[in-house]
Amino acid sequence: MKKYLGYFKIWFIVTGIFLVIGIGCKIYTSIQKVDFVRTNTEATTTERVFDYADKMTDEEEESLRQKIAVTEDAIGCDIIVVTLNETLEEYAKSYEAQIGPVEPYQYTMVYADNFYDEHKFGYNEPYGDGVLLLDNWYREKDGRVYSWLCTTGKAEYEYSSEMIDSTLNLSLENVEENPYEAYSLFVDLVAIDLAQKGEGAPLIPAIFSFPLALIAAVIFFFVNRGGKKGSKTISTTTYVEGGKPEILDRRDIFINKTVTKRVIQTESSSKSSGGGGSHVSAGGRSHGGGGHSR
Repeated sequence: MKKYLGYFKIWFIVTGIFLVIGIGCKIYTSIQKVDFVRTNTEATTTERVFDYADKMTDEEEESLRQKIAVTEDAIGCDIIVVTLNETLEEYAKSYEAQIGPVEPYQYTMVYADNFYDEHKFGYNEPYGDGVLLLDNWYREKDGRVYSWLCTTGKAEYEYSSEMIDSTLNLSLENVEENPYEAYSLFVDLVAIDLAQKGEGAPLIPAIFSFPLALIAAVIFFFVNRGGKKGSKTISTTTYVEGGKPEILDRRDIFINKTVTKRVIQTESSSKSSGGGGSHVSAGGRSHGGGGHSR
């Protein structure tokens, strides 16, 4: 029995360690979870899915609404998804007096900003924390289909241009084949993006911390148990007389000398202020954001 326990000693130790880690993660994630409370009572609507292009079924729209509702309370931000299938050229150009000349890729920006402002979206206050995805399926005169991610409030400052590009590229990669899956992935990515900033629910729910720790322990055991199979009994000198090789000739010969010089360029670093594409909407509200085309 002792021999048996001795053989599996490492297994018991590792399991114990990972169980402690798992319990610790569960306690930590429970403590870290933030329960946000909506404080904006002035929004003109509670709707979050505006599928004007009719790209999703009624069931898919409802499923997306439910996912958004859960995610909003987890990260403290409104999440709105809007689809269109119409040219926005005339609409966007009608606001040039307020915001200046606009290019085709900015048509969706103008619409998204105005849509957010007109409905007074924002989890914490009107025009406050939130994101809006506008996906316009219409192909403009330049032959491109444009989308825009509008960020407002804390999302404006937490989303960098790189994060916006990544979120749009990943979520809209297969939007033509499966719009619902694309918009659902967008909601998931927003949750991850904002949770990484230390807000809201943890990325790994507490309920999964124990199983993950146990799985890690099992993998560790099977990967490392081979180390007990035997020790190395021979080396490169095992069959050399006296146990040491004899070097018969030893000398140093200078061949040549080569010197290489390289100049290392240095640049002064600058800290990013965050917030991809910050600008002021036609209504005078501050927004961030970025576009995508296909």
